[in-house]
Amino acid sequence: MLNVIDTYERAFNAIEPSTDEQHNIVAAYRETYDKILDCFAELNVTKVETVGAEFDYELHQAMMQMVSDEYEEGVVCQEFAPGWVCGDRLIRPAMVAVTA
Repeated sequence: MLNVIDTYERAFNAIEPSTDEQHNIVAAYRETYDKILDCFAELNVTKVETVGAEFDYELHQAMMQMVSDEYEEGVVCQEFAPGWVCGDRLIRPAMVAVTA
């Protein structure tokens, strides 16, 4: 199911509806996406906090380091893929960039 959520998020970021019909289609997909997230919440499955959080090797997988004026060293500055936990158990680490 995480791959399905990832696909929805990539699609929402890639499209910009311009007609009423396209807006209605996106709204229908958004409703389904929200229902999936509601099911996740009922199961206590939540996203890992990323951008602005201190890097935690137990929750984050560093894909690269970046220089940042906005964040101190060792802070997550970009998310490439969300991480997920169920309660206190890691399902998938977040793929992130960390400030150097």
